[in-house]
Amino acid sequence: MKALSGLSNKITIKQNDLIKETYIYVDKYLDRANEIKVYEQLNQMNLDFLIVPFNWEFIDNKMMSKTKYYEGAITLHETHICVNKMKAIIKLISKIHNLELVDIKAFDPKGFLDFFIQNTKKCLFDLSEFKPKVESIIKSYWDDKTKPVFSHNDLVKGNFINYKKGWKVIDFEYGMYNHYLFDYASFISESLNKKRWNVFINMLNLTSKELSKLHDLIYYQNYLWIYWASYMFEQTSEQIFVEITKEKIANLTN
Repeated sequence: MKALSGLSNKITIKQNDLIKETYIYVDKYLDRANEIKVYEQLNQMNLDFLIVPFNWEFIDNKMMSKTKYYEGAITLHETHICVNKMKAIIKLISKIHNLELVDIKAFDPKGFLDFFIQNTKKCLFDLSEFKPKVESIIKSYWDDKTKPVFSHNDLVKGNFINYKKGWKVIDFEYGMYNHYLFDYASFISESLNKKRWNVFINMLNLTSKELSKLHDLIYYQNYLWIYWASYMFEQTSEQIFVEITKEKIANLTN
C-alpha cells in the first residue's frame, strides 16, 4: 500500500483505489453528511471533468472513501500555470457552477470562520488589524442579491488533476452552494503567485462591482485560512501549517 501526502485526510493507494480516511479534528468542521449528498449526486451525473469517490462508509466514526487512482496523473503543483491553463480552469469552474444539486447546504462565512476562532488557542498571527474589514465583508456577503451556485470552495493546486491531457477537479469535501465569485477567489488566493493574480482576474471580464466583491472574497479567504492553519497546527504540530499562515499573511499585507 502506497501512502500519499494529505493535509486533511490520511491517504493511501491500494491496487487502483485512492483511499481517504478522515481525521477526527477535521470532521469537527466539515459536514460529512452534506459531503456524501454531493458525492451521491455527482456520481449520478457521470461527469468527465470531475473525479469523485465511488464508495464511502463510516468505520470507527471515521469516514473512509474510495476514488479511482490515476497512475501518472499530475496536479497543478507539477506544472507552470500558463494563460492556457488559466482558461481551462475558468471553464472548469463555470461547469461546476452550472451543476444543479438538491438539498445541499449553503456556505456560512461567519459560522465557518467562527469555528476556527473559537477552537484555536492562539492564532499564529495577530489579525486584529484585519478583523473590522473581514466583519464588514461578512456582513455584506450577499448584498448584491446574487443567486448562490454549487461551488467547490477549495481550489488549491492539488485539487486539479491532469490525466491524458484533460484537466479534472477532485476533492469536494467543502462542496456547497456559495457566491459565484468565491471559487475564482479561492483559485487566485490558493493556487496563484500574487504576481499572477491580475493576469487571471483580467480574463474574468468583471464589472467594477464584481471586481470589488472578488477582492473582498480573496481578503476573507486569506484571513480564514490563517485561522484554519493555526487550528491545524495546534492539532498536528506540522510545520506546513506555519508556512501556510506566512503565505496568507503576506497576501493580506503586501
